[in-house]
Amino acid sequence: MNFYTRQWGMASLGLLLMLTFGGLHAQETPRTLTVAFLDFPPMAYEDDNGKAAGSVIELTNRIAAESGLKIEWVNYPIMRIYQGLANGKIDFWPGSQAIPALRDFTLETPSIGIDITLCAFSLGATPVLESVQKLAGNRLVLIRGYTYRNQLNDIFEQSAREPIVAPNHAAALQLLEKGRADYLISYADPIKKALLHFPQADSKCDVLDTWPLVYVVSKKTPDAQGILKALTEGYLRAKAVQTTGSAFVQAR
Repeated sequence: MNFYTRQWGMASLGLLLMLTFGGLHAQETPRTLTVAFLDFPPMAYEDDNGKAAGSVIELTNRIAAESGLKIEWVNYPIMRIYQGLANGKIDFWPGSQAIPALRDFTLETPSIGIDITLCAFSLGATPVLESVQKLAGNRLVLIRGYTYRNQLNDIFEQSAREPIVAPNHAAALQLLEKGRADYLISYADPIKKALLHFPQADSKCDVLDTWPLVYVVSKKTPDAQGILKALTEGYLRAKAVQTTGSAFVQAR
């Protein structure tokens, strides 16, 4: 081997090692996953600094750390979350199980230990609901941005008056207090949060439905099955070390 051949060989070896270890380093750097959340206090909301906060946010951060996933939170309205899951701009979302509109383009983990409860909330002497169908004869108030999984659309269309859409729970509770509506259709956790600042005596929540919270993963996400598995296993590891009174313990 002459001088030039030897120098070329050493240069080639150096280039090969650089490409090999450079490639390994690139593979070890995890891609940042975009994770959406809906404003749903106290489970998920933006704090005073504009950062994601709440029990579900904290739980997901722990699971991501257990799974070696790097995530970035974005706060979107529900329809934008649906669109983002459909086109892959959102990698996953902690949301409701078995939403028909998401079935064709998402995967789901098992329950992450938290239930969502849908209520017909009322004040005073409003009768207890004997069935969901009884809502149709009453004045209803809904919360802007909530879809209610579309399961009550027929009821809303049959109600005595077109449902009022309130901008938030405080405004909705005021409508009930002033007698402009009979029932607020919303979820137990945000209602409880709102009642801390707007206490109401003699109030009740007739349960309309309950379902688990899961991680909904977009099929457009690279290695969607791997992310689904990582989230599922990460939850089990995080749950194993969790103590009583954590976000894993259901409030209802």
